[in-house]
Amino acid sequence: MESFGDAMQKTMTRIQKEHGITPINVDEVIKQRDERERLKSAEFTQVFINQERKRMFNSSLISDWDDLKQNFDEFKVNDQLQFNELQKAQNIAQRIATGELGNFTFSGIAGAGKTMLAISILNYINNRNVKLKCLFVSVAMLMDLETASFNGSDGGDARKMEKCIRNCDVLVLDDLGSESTLQSSDPGKLVPQSKDYVQRALFRICDSRKSKTNIVTTNNTSSEIQRIYNSKIYSRLIAKKKENVIVFNSKDMRNI
Repeated sequence: MESFGDAMQKTMTRIQKEHGITPINVDEVIKQRDERERLKSAEFTQVFINQERKRMFNSSLISDWDDLKQNFDEFKVNDQLQFNELQKAQNIAQRIATGELGNFTFSGIAGAGKTMLAISILNYINNRNVKLKCLFVSVAMLMDLETASFNGSDGGDARKMEKCIRNCDVLVLDDLGSESTLQSSDPGKLVPQSKDYVQRALFRICDSRKSKTNIVTTNNTSSEIQRIYNSKIYSRLIAKKKENVIVFNSKDMRNI
């Protein structure tokens, strides 16, 4: 005896033939529906990721917010040295955007474009379809927050910034060493040193970022940084690979 399901299928087939209706492939309909839902879910996820990336970048600690818009196209090349610096920074940006982790160090004279190229790297990453969250932090401004907290003021701002630093994927620490002061360790000899609570704050930061990407800009030489900070801070923040270091030997761009 013919089952009810088979009878219904025959009836549907007859009606489709009589009225010229194209048979419906149920499996294909379900497959298409699942694909639409997958794409919609992926789109929603990317929107959420982009919102989180924007929120993180907007938490940056910088004196002039217009500087956060800087990109590689704005870097003025006047000589071969600046051309080489730009190329190295662009190469680093591509490497980070494709997943490379590690420390990168930009050192050299003030005004040579270290900060501008570091920000350009962040904006290059921000414009890629990746999940990396970027953050720019002025070391001097960060240590102002830490100083206020150390002196008994509300430490909420310092804690919030340290949380952002822990959670971002790519961090620029700008002008490392700028907060140090000249102190005497030997009779008649002044060397730059960083206060103890500053050292502790920096150690907390660098210790939380051992498996992430850090870009440090500084006007100090490697030997000066080693005198200013504890060796553990130096080893966790300063790049060890030659290809991760840009030494800016070009002119002060502010005087060009």
